[in-house]
Amino acid sequence: MATEMHPGSNILITLTKSPTNAAAAKTLSRLFSRGDANRRARAKRKRMLQDAVRTKIRGGRPWAIRPRVPDSTPTPGESCTVLATPQVLRDLGRLGRFVKIEHSK
Repeated sequence: MATEMHPGSNILITLTKSPTNAAAAKTLSRLFSRGDANRRARAKRKRMLQDAVRTKIRGGRPWAIRPRVPDSTPTPGESCTVLATPQVLRDLGRLGRFVKIEHSK
C-alpha cells in the first residue's frame, strides 16, 4: 500500500483502528502532527503554553515552571493529509494494519 506511493505526493491517512502498542501510538501521533491543521493547532498550543510559564525564585535564581502538554493521540476515524517523504512512507509501511492510505487530491 505505502510502497505504491511516491515521495513528493500528498497522501491521505485515515486511522482505522487503535494501535495496540505504545510505539505505534507514538509514531501515529508524530505522523498526524505533520498535517496542516494539526500544525496550526500545535503552534497555537505552543503560544498558549509560553504565556502560561510561571517563574519563582529557587535557590536565589529564577526557576521556570512549565505546564505539561497532553499527548495528542488520534482516534479511529480521524484523517490527515501529509506530504509523502521517504521517512513517512517507511513509517506507514510499519503501521499498515492501523491506517488506510489514499492519494490526496
